[in-house]
Amino acid sequence: MERFGLPDKLLRRGARRWGHGLSCEYIADRLRCLAPNLCGCRIVVAHLGSGASLSAMRDGRSVDTTMSFSALDGLPMGTRCGTLDPGAILFLLRDGLNADRIDDLLYKQSGLLGISGVSNDVRALLASDCPLAAEAIEFFVYRVIREIGSLTALLGGLDGLDFTAGIGENSPLIRQRICEGLAWLGVSIDPDANQRGNGCMSPEGHTPSVWVIPTDE
Repeated sequence: MERFGLPDKLLRRGARRWGHGLSCEYIADRLRCLAPNLCGCRIVVAHLGSGASLSAMRDGRSVDTTMSFSALDGLPMGTRCGTLDPGAILFLLRDGLNADRIDDLLYKQSGLLGISGVSNDVRALLASDCPLAAEAIEFFVYRVIREIGSLTALLGGLDGLDFTAGIGENSPLIRQRICEGLAWLGVSIDPDANQRGNGCMSPEGHTPSVWVIPTDE
């Protein structure tokens, strides 16, 4: 669905959801080679990095994504806020911040960095003993799980889940925590395969299958 709940004239002027496609196209091509049985299936691609998004794919095509009008929407990211109640923007304006300061806050001072006050790098947060670093990780994992559930509902089920990008490819602990939160969907991964972090991570023949496939944008 491309529109927001705004007057239709604003949609025609460009106020719409644009989405995120290059990474998904590459992953779809790789899955056709690695797992031809998944062609035509229902897949969620978890592009988790400093910039992060989830995409629901059916028949090799993206049908929805957490990305939106801008890179601010959807998942919290390294320094970007993710989905935010528009009322919070009005609050900031009335609190005296102008558009430029709000832009800087939402794009460069929020997300994992803003919550933790430590870093926008997941590796630094996982190594930190700061309680807010742990809270930032918990919030990130929670939002990924929630949004995968939402996209799975849209697809009518889940046949495959792929992790990609910096965090998705390189953080076994984040993958593990996300998959544990999706156990209700039947998601299961082999611990040794998760540590290797390449190719299929789920038991042979298991559905939904879980993958780590490096992306190329």
